[in-house]
Amino acid sequence: MIRDPEGNYLIVQHIDYGKNQWRFPGGGIEEGEKPEEALLRELSEELGTDKFEIVGKSKNLNRYDWPDGVIDREFQKRGKKYCGQEQVQYLLKFSGVGSEIKPDPKEIKRIKWVKYEDLKNYFVFPNQWETAEKALDEFVEI
Repeated sequence: MIRDPEGNYLIVQHIDYGKNQWRFPGGGIEEGEKPEEALLRELSEELGTDKFEIVGKSKNLNRYDWPDGVIDREFQKRGKKYCGQEQVQYLLKFSGVGSEIKPDPKEIKRIKWVKYEDLKNYFVFPNQWETAEKALDEFVEI
C-alpha cells in the first residue's frame, strides 16, 4: 500500500483486469528473498522507480484461493501449480514525483492515486476492501 505525501494511495489495474478492477501494487517472493526485498524489487520492476520506503507492516496474513482460470494461467507461466496466495500487507511512502512512475505495460494497464475514503469504490473483488481496510487500520511501525 503506497501513500504519497498528500495521503493518496496508489492502485493499479493489471492488463488482465476488467475496467473496474483494481488492487494495490505488489508481487511474489522469489526463492531466497526476504519479503521486504521482494516487495521493493517488484515495485521497481512494475512501476519503474525505487522511490519507496517501507514504513509499516500489517500483523495479518491474507489467504485466498484463485479461480481456475488464474491457476491455469500461472501454471503455464511458471510451470508450477499454485492454488492461491498468502499476502502480508506493507505500508510504503512514495518520495518521488508522479512522472517518475512508469508502469510496466506487460503487467499494468493503468495506475491511479486515490484518497482513502474512495478506495472502497475501486476494490470489487470478494473481501478486497475489508482486507485492505483492516490492514490500513492496524499498521505497525517497522
